[in-house]
Amino acid sequence: MPGNERTNYLYVFTYNAAPGTKEIFQCKFVQPDEALKRFQKMLALAPSPFDFRIDISDESTGEESSFQVKGSGLEEMFEKFRVFLEASTGYTFVVGEADLVEQDLRDTDYESMSNYEKLQMIIYASFKHGKFSSMDVTEIYKDTFGEEDLPKSTASTYLARMWNSGKGHLERIGNRSGYTYRLKTESDEVQKEIERAEVILAAVQIRIGK
Repeated sequence: MPGNERTNYLYVFTYNAAPGTKEIFQCKFVQPDEALKRFQKMLALAPSPFDFRIDISDESTGEESSFQVKGSGLEEMFEKFRVFLEASTGYTFVVGEADLVEQDLRDTDYESMSNYEKLQMIIYASFKHGKFSSMDVTEIYKDTFGEEDLPKSTASTYLARMWNSGKGHLERIGNRSGYTYRLKTESDEVQKEIERAEVILAAVQIRIGK
């Protein structure tokens, strides 16, 4: 079952972090694999301790089901939700597809990531619309990773390196006195990198407590 087919499902994610604190996120018409990815992105904003509840309703039949997780590790949580989604919808995850989020969480070694790798993730995940400069990148870099400032000169060097890499993912406008860049989001390859960066960056933010 292709992941981009429209469904009749409404997914409601309810998040509780502390007494009196509740947030609700909804998505609808997407396949369970897409719902799981969106849940992972929402989890990046959730401080510990937390618990999550998913309610699924089929708007064509009126059938409803729900599942709640409290205090589980991330990998265990995703596994439980995956099983629940399969059981409640009949959807069968493609081999490798269901494990995308868990695999990114396992494989992302924040401590060994270089500043250049972090900057690439920032660009793909944060600058999907419009132009940006090295100053824009340094500001979001610090806010995202909570580290000391990335020098503007370093950001400029990394941006030029990424633009010159041969992948053709960046468009550069201007001259040496003030370059601006734009992600070529019309490229399918860039869209894949954006999705990957969003997942990995969310996993990193979970680990560093953002």
